[in-house]
Amino acid sequence: MEELKALLQSVSDLSYAEKVMAFLDQYYSNTDVRPYHNWTHIQHMFDLFSTHREHLHQPDIVLLSIAFHDVIYEPLYTNNELQSAERAQEWLSKTDLSTESIRTIYEYILSTKTHANHTEDSDLDFLLDFDLAILGESPEAYDAYAQKIRTEFQAIPEAIYADGRKKILNVFLAMANIYKTHLFQDQYETQARANIRREIERLN
Repeated sequence: MEELKALLQSVSDLSYAEKVMAFLDQYYSNTDVRPYHNWTHIQHMFDLFSTHREHLHQPDIVLLSIAFHDVIYEPLYTNNELQSAERAQEWLSKTDLSTESIRTIYEYILSTKTHANHTEDSDLDFLLDFDLAILGESPEAYDAYAQKIRTEFQAIPEAIYADGRKKILNVFLAMANIYKTHLFQDQYETQARANIRREIERLN
């Protein structure tokens, strides 16, 4: 979190950096509505960012993409990523970041909707892998994550939720690799597939 604050101050000033952080906190601190998509998820991605920073070509862009990528999250909406990308563009356009950098952040955030990378941008590969790392965590951590996602969709009847959730999970299983980078494939791929299969069995 401190690295994000320092980065924002380096491209604006203390006052504006505090305004951006307050904007982010307004959404990510709402753990009642967002038991998973909150600061805990963002901090997990920050931790992975720190671990793998040496592999990133433009770490500042990745860090800001992490910070904004789930800022707008309404479980029943289909345009959360677009809205989050637009908020990032709005706030960051008032900083010293280049137009090209802001556009890259915008595109990175949009990519978290499908978790597809149609470019050769390895930084985006890492961002997407950071976002999905939870799938390959321990069974206990995964089950806690799955329960939090269910809580976010608590307005949806169980049968309808189960059908929709299984469709999403089967998309991951159909991928040649869930993770884009060799590092994450080696560390998380096997466990992610086992976790996903176990959740599908539970939903059946």
